[in-house]
Amino acid sequence: MRVSEKGLYNTITNDLQAGLEKMLKLQESASSGKKILSPSDDPAGVMKVIDYNTAISKVEQYQRNVDSINSGLTATESAIANVQDVVQRAKELAVQASNALNSSSDRAAISKEVDQISQQVLQIANTQVNGKYIFAGHNINTPPYSSDGTYNGTYPGGYMKVEVNAGSTVEANMPGYTVFGSSAYGTNIIGSLNNLKSALDNNDTAGIGNAMTNLDASLEQLNNARAEVGAKTNRLDVVKTYLSRLNIDLTDFKSQTEDADLTKVITQLTLQQNIVEASRSIVSRVLQQSIMSFLK
Repeated sequence: MRVSEKGLYNTITNDLQAGLEKMLKLQESASSGKKILSPSDDPAGVMKVIDYNTAISKVEQYQRNVDSINSGLTATESAIANVQDVVQRAKELAVQASNALNSSSDRAAISKEVDQISQQVLQIANTQVNGKYIFAGHNINTPPYSSDGTYNGTYPGGYMKVEVNAGSTVEANMPGYTVFGSSAYGTNIIGSLNNLKSALDNNDTAGIGNAMTNLDASLEQLNNARAEVGAKTNRLDVVKTYLSRLNIDLTDFKSQTEDADLTKVITQLTLQQNIVEASRSIVSRVLQQSIMSFLK
């Protein structure tokens, strides 16, 4: 069957147009670094990329949660360490005051330092981070302790759980009663210090002895609280490492789905440019022949 010059010309120009479109797509892929430029390129791949983006977004939120919890636990651990130091000092003062050689005026002088320690512990118990009281349980806008040792935070409970992975949570805080005690839980450290001061002011050796016993219990309570914070921090370190690796893996899977192989794309682009140039040359020759035929 004879092919007319017009038909041949149309066929070649259509092929040239298709080649140009393919070349432009390869150029866009090379410049963007992506092999999926529109949903129609790879519908299944597009859905995978969406899923990977969703998963990566969740992991990044979990990472922010872990960082936030770590920040709060660091402040908590520091506060507990400071209280341990000053309570240990109070115990040393109580031992000193229990010596029978001390006079009432000696004990009154020691009382002044104990009073300063009590105020310092109260200040630490009411520590704020970003304007929130870290030892108040859920009552984060209310100072958890009064000067007499009354606990005003959440009791019982008061732990705030934060999700750090799908279905996995970590208690992000330490309610004050688990650290400083209260009338209903453990040893009330502020109350014990106030009792020691009162015993010193009244030259009450029996009261000083009772205070020493309570300070020993207070130090054990603080050690337990600090150990709990340490256990949480260790768990968060494991979670943080896992999330970091998961984020890297998800990002890699996403890249494999949507990112172009630039070496392959550039090779294809060079080949396509050659094809387009050859098509242009053929179109030009066909057009010249048609013009010559018309002039004859």
